[in-house]
Amino acid sequence: MATAAEAHSAISAAFETYIGELAIAASAWDLKPAAAAEGEDAWSARQVAEHIAGSGPFFGAGIAQAVGVDGPVPARVEFPDHSIAVEETRRTHGLLMDVIAQLNDAHLAIEVDHPRLGKHTVGGILDIVSGHIADHANQLKTLRS
Repeated sequence: MATAAEAHSAISAAFETYIGELAIAASAWDLKPAAAAEGEDAWSARQVAEHIAGSGPFFGAGIAQAVGVDGPVPARVEFPDHSIAVEETRRTHGLLMDVIAQLNDAHLAIEVDHPRLGKHTVGGILDIVSGHIADHANQLKTLRS
C-alpha cells in the first residue's frame, strides 16, 4: 500500500497531466467520439471536463467523512464553453487536495462502504481517484486525435 504522501503525489501527477490535456481541449469541446459506444466513452471534452471538475468535491467529501475532517460539498458543474474550465477545475480539484493534505498513513486503512464505489479502504479510494483522473486525461487526448 502506498503512503499518504505517495498517494498525494500520484493524484497530483495525474491531475497535472489531465489539466494539460484540458487546456488544449477547446477544439474538441463539443465533439463526441465517432466510434463511441455509450456511457462515458461517448462523452465530449465538455462532458469530461464537467465530470472531473465535479469529481474533486465528490471524492473529497467522501474521504473527509471517512476520516472525520471537514470536506467540500459536492455540486454539479457545468461549462457552457472552454473558457473557464481550466481555472474552475483547478479550484474544485484544490478542494479534494485540501482533504488529501490532511491524511496520514493511518487513515489509509480506514474502511469505507461507499454507496457508489462499494467497499474500499481510504487508500483504495485514493488509488481510484488517481486512475480516474488519468483515464479521463487519456480520453481528452483521444478526442483531440
